[in-house]
Amino acid sequence: MATATPDNDKTDPTNNTAQSPEQAQAVSPANKEPKKNKLSMSSWVLLSFAGGIIAGLFFGEMLAWMSVIGDAFIKLLQMTIIPYIIVSLISSLGSLTLEQAKSLGVKVGKLMLVIWLLGLLSMYLIKYTFPEWQAGEFFSLTALQDPNSVNLLDLYIPSNPFFSLSNSYIPAIVLFCVATGIALISIKDKESLMRPLQLLGESFNKVTQSIVMLMPIGIFAMTAATAGTMDFDEFQKLQVYFVAHVVMTVILTYWVLPAIIMVITPFSYRDTTGIAKDAMITAFAAGNIFIILPLLIQRTKELFHKYNIGDEQTDDYANIIIPVVFSFPNLGKLLTIVFVLFAAWFSGKELDFLSYFPMSVNGLISLFGSVYLTIPMLLDSLELSSDLFQLYMVSSLFTSRFTSLLAAMNIFILAIGGTAMLAGIAKISMKRLILCSAITPVVFGITLLGTSWVLSSIVDTEYNMDEVVAQMSSAAEVPEEITAFNWSEELEVNGPRTIEQIKQSGLLRVGYNPVQVPFSYYNAGQDLVGFDIEMMRKLAAELEIKVAFIPYSSANVLDGINSGLFDVTISGLQMTTFRIGFVDFTNPILDLHYAFVVKDYRADEFKTDQLIHEAEKVRVASVGDYSIIPHIQEKFDNVEFSSIDSDKLFFEDDGENYDALLISLEAGKTWTILYPEYTAMYNREEIKSFPASYAVAKGNHSLHTFLNSWLSIQQSSGYVDTLYGYWILGENAQPKKPRWSVIKDVLHWVE
Repeated sequence: MATATPDNDKTDPTNNTAQSPEQAQAVSPANKEPKKNKLSMSSWVLLSFAGGIIAGLFFGEMLAWMSVIGDAFIKLLQMTIIPYIIVSLISSLGSLTLEQAKSLGVKVGKLMLVIWLLGLLSMYLIKYTFPEWQAGEFFSLTALQDPNSVNLLDLYIPSNPFFSLSNSYIPAIVLFCVATGIALISIKDKESLMRPLQLLGESFNKVTQSIVMLMPIGIFAMTAATAGTMDFDEFQKLQVYFVAHVVMTVILTYWVLPAIIMVITPFSYRDTTGIAKDAMITAFAAGNIFIILPLLIQRTKELFHKYNIGDEQTDDYANIIIPVVFSFPNLGKLLTIVFVLFAAWFSGKELDFLSYFPMSVNGLISLFGSVYLTIPMLLDSLELSSDLFQLYMVSSLFTSRFTSLLAAMNIFILAIGGTAMLAGIAKISMKRLILCSAITPVVFGITLLGTSWVLSSIVDTEYNMDEVVAQMSSAAEVPEEITAFNWSEELEVNGPRTIEQIKQSGLLRVGYNPVQVPFSYYNAGQDLVGFDIEMMRKLAAELEIKVAFIPYSSANVLDGINSGLFDVTISGLQMTTFRIGFVDFTNPILDLHYAFVVKDYRADEFKTDQLIHEAEKVRVASVGDYSIIPHIQEKFDNVEFSSIDSDKLFFEDDGENYDALLISLEAGKTWTILYPEYTAMYNREEIKSFPASYAVAKGNHSLHTFLNSWLSIQQSSGYVDTLYGYWILGENAQPKKPRWSVIKDVLHWVE
C-alpha cells in the first residue's frame, strides 16, 4: 500500500511480509540501474502538487468539484490498508518466538514513550512564538454542552472484531491481530495458514501498485480543489498556526527524531534523513501515510544492510514494528496539540504548563481514535468554543501534508530504533549524546526566536472584534420606516392600545433600552440595531405601519408600559415573578443563561465557590432584579448586589465601585467583545437559564394574544433562529467575500 518510484517499478515497490528477506534484497533499488530520462514518481507527485496550486489560484471555486476525485483516490489507496495490517501483523508475529515478542513490546514501547515525551515538551515551546493578541468571541452553544467523552473500550478492545473492522477502530484491530499472532507463536504446523496470508499480502501489493500509478491525478485534484476554495481571510487568521505547525514539523522531523537515532545507533544523521527521502516526499505530497507503510519497511531493511548489520532477523523486525507502531499515536497526530495551543491563544486564554500537560496526555490517549473526536474534546476541556474546530478543518487542507511528513518520519525512526534495540545493536553513544544535547538548545532557541520575530512582523494582531459588533446592522432585509422619538417629545397617550387601534394609528410604539447589547443598541453608523429591534421592524413591516422606538430607563419603564406610552417593551427583558405582577409578558422568545462579567486579571478569583467565599466582599452590579439573586445571596453571604440602569455603566465604572456584573451569558459575551479587557464567567455544571420576553400593559389581552400568535409564527418559520444566529452567535457578522481567482478578478473572463 505504498507509492512506488519508477526506480523500483520493476521490483515489488510495496515490499512487506509477503516477501522473504532474500527477495527484498534481490529487488532492492540499490541493485537496479536507475532509468534515465524518466521522472520518478515523487517528481511527478511534486509537479502535480505545484500544478494543482496554480490551477486552484487561476480558476478558484470553479475547481471545487475536483475534491470528489481526490476523495475517490484516497479511498482507493485506503482500500487494502486494513487487510494489509491484518495479514502483516498475524503472519509476522506468528513467526516470532515468545521471547522475541516480549522484547518487542518492552523495547519499542520504551522508545515510543521517549518520543512522545520529547514531542509534547517540544510542542509546548511553540506557544512562546505567538504574538500578543487580544481576542474576542461571540456566545457559542458549546458553552452549554458537556465535553465529548471518548469510549476507550471500543477503541482498544475488539469485543466484536467485525464491529471494529467496520468502524476502522485501528487499536482494536491491532489488539485482535496481536493476540492472534501471539497465539500462533506456540502453535506447530502453522505453515498451512502462513502461506495463504503471504499470498494475500502479495495480492494487496498488486492492487496498490496499480492504484499508485494514478497518484499524480489524485494529488492534482486534491491540491487544485484546496487552493481554489480556501478563503484568503481564513488563511490570514490561520497564518500563526500554519507557521507554528510547519516550524514544529521541521524541528521534530529533521532534528529531534534523527538525533534520537544518532544517539542510540551507529547510523548517521544523513543516513536517517536521506534513505527514505522518496517515502517522505510521497507522504508530504499525498497528505497520507497509509500508502507508504510498506515502503518504510523496505527502507528500514536497506539501512541495516547498507551497514552490513542486516540479516533475516532484522528484516523480520522491520516487518513487525511498522504495522504495530502505525496504530499508535505518532507525532504527526500529536501536532493537533499545536492547534489546541493556537486555539487557546486565538481565544485569548492563557494555557500554562500545569494545564497543558494533563490536556496533552488526554489528547495522546484519545488520538488512538480520530482527530475529529479529539480536537472538540480538547477544546471543550479548556472551555474553548468548538466553533474553532471549523478553523481546524480549513487548516487541515494545508497542514495535513506536514502532519504526514512528521508521522512518516516518526514511524521510520521507531522502525530503525526498535529494530536496532531488538537486534542488540542499539547502544547510547556518550559523544553523540553530549553533541546533540549541546546543539538542541541552539536549534530550538534560534528557530523559536526567529519564528517569534517573523510572526510579530507579519501578523496583524490589532483588535477589531469591537468594530465587528459596532458595524452589525441586519440579519435579514426587512422594509422599514422608522420614526425616532425622544422622551422629551410629546405623544398622545390615552392608555394602552389594542392591536386594532395600533393598526389604525399607523404607528407601533416600542420602548427600548438604548444600551442593551446585543438586543438594542446604536452601531457605529448611529443606527439603532439589535435582535429585538429587528424583530419589531419585522412586526411593523407585516402590519404595514411605521414603528417608533422610544428609549426608557428603569425608573419610568413600568409607567411607560401601563400608561400606553409604549405598546411593546423590548431589550432582552427577563420574565420574573415580581414583574408579572405589573405587566403581561409574551411567551418566551429566548432562553438566556446567567453569567458574571469580570476583569480578565480577576477571573481566577471567581473560578470556584470556595474562592468567592474567601473574598472579603464582592460587589455585583445588575440591571434589574434577576430572579437568581436571592439564590446567590443565600449561597454567598459576602456578595452584595447593586442595581444599575444599564450594563454599560458597569464597564464605564472600570472596577471602581463594582467587582462583577450579573448578566446573561449571551449578552455578556457580546459586551466582552466591545470591552476585551473583561471576560464572561460561568459554571457549566450549575449554569441556569431564564426566559426573555416582550412586555405589554397589564390586561391588554388583545395585543398580548396577537403578539403570542405572531411570535409562534416567527419561531416556526425560522426567523427567530436567523436573528439568533446573527446577533447572538455572530454568524455572518463578518460577511464572506467572493473567493478571489485569476480568471475572475484579474482576467475578468467570468463574473
